[in-house]
Amino acid sequence: MRNPKPRLEVEAKPPKATSAARSRLDIVVDFADCDPARIVFYPRYFDWFDRASERLFRERGMAWPELWAHYQLAGFPIVDASAKFLGPARFGDTITLESWIGEWRSKLFIVEHRVHNAGEIIVEGRELRIWALRDPNNPEGMKAGVIPPEIIERFRA
Repeated sequence: MRNPKPRLEVEAKPPKATSAARSRLDIVVDFADCDPARIVFYPRYFDWFDRASERLFRERGMAWPELWAHYQLAGFPIVDASAKFLGPARFGDTITLESWIGEWRSKLFIVEHRVHNAGEIIVEGRELRIWALRDPNNPEGMKAGVIPPEIIERFRA
């Protein structure tokens, strides 16, 4: 007997989204985030982008573990990621990471990121993520699936 479809818990009153469904996260730059010159080592930004992408969904009542189980997802693999570095962040700085879904397509979505330091944009980032379903014919595989409209609607509220 197959297990019933896991239930996706939806908060009765999801947290309020800021304009354009943006999420903001303040980060204190630790020494471990920096290179020997005490500026943020560039791969750290990609780690923060990944965390911010997950946070976008969680803030709308869609924690990834439950969401993935409910929709039989393999995840949201990144097929392209980029960043443009416009200024530094240094050990001890408090930076703000602002993230939002910039575009929805049939089977993928684009997450946009901006990092602010002292009111200036210092990094612009982007992730192209696939809505990846588990492949029923290959337990190790995945395939792109169509993003359900109710997911997109959560970001428009």
